[in-house]
Parts: sequence; C-alpha cells; structure tokens
Amino acid sequence: MSPDPQSESVNSLQAKRDVFVRVLRCVIGYCTLSCLTLPFVGLVWLGELPVLALVQLPKIALAGWLRTQVVMKAITFLGFSRGSFSPDYILARPYALAITYLIPVIILLFIGQRLVRPVDARRGFVMLALLVAMAADYVFTIIFAEGRLLTIY
Repeated sequence: MSPDPQSESVNSLQAKRDVFVRVLRCVIGYCTLSCLTLPFVGLVWLGELPVLALVQLPKIALAGWLRTQVVMKAITFLGFSRGSFSPDYILARPYALAITYLIPVIILLFIGQRLVRPVDARRGFVMLALLVAMAADYVFTIIFAEGRLLTIY
C-alpha cells in the first residue's frame, strides 16, 4: 500500500513549522543569554580577552559595520551630519543596533508567513517572546555595552 501524498504533505509542513519554531527559540535563547551576560561582560577575562564579550560578538560585529558603512552615510545623505566623525558615530549607535535587530525579525517574519500560513497559537506566542527578548537585549546593550572599564559597542 502506497503512502498517502496528502498525509506526507501535512507531515512535511508540520516538520517545517517545528524547525521554524526551534529557530525562533534559539534566537530567543541568544537574546536572553546576551541580556544575562551584558552586565558582567567586563568581569571575566582570559588574558586580554573579555570572555563574556564573545556572546555579544555576532550582533556587535554587524551593528559596528552598519554603524560606519550604512547609518553614518545615511546621516550625511539626509543632512543630519554634524560635520565630524565622532558626533556622527555617537548619533549612529542606537540606529545601527536597531537595524541589527530588525534584520532577523524581518527575515523570520517573512519565512514564518511563507511557512506557517495559518497563524497558530504556538507561533504567535513564540514570536511575541522573540520581540520581547530582542527589545530587552537592545535596551541592555545600549545601557551596558559602553562602560568605563570596557566598551564593546
């Protein structure tokens, strides 16, 4: 007896949904871990390396690139430049970090809409948790990433 093609299609869609929810949970976990380590980022050192800063590296590397290559150029283009690198660099900080968080959210929302057309409660809850975790991580990064002993962003 051959397997039912409709049953296989439903199982395949469910497997894709499950993978999508797992990816969302991993991003939530990263944001949570980032929030928990940020206040202590300068406490644990291995030689010259602040170990807890490694957790921040993925978002900080992208935000740093966006800050200098995209946001500062946009500031100049829009006429908000103060005519010097330092003030523009400071002004670009929160915007570049916000874009860093928006990129994965937009990608995940796009994939989620394509993969999981009917909105189920589990995905809605996980997306809400993702937005809360990213917002908290954004605020913690703005507050704690620039200190007197160590500045990571």
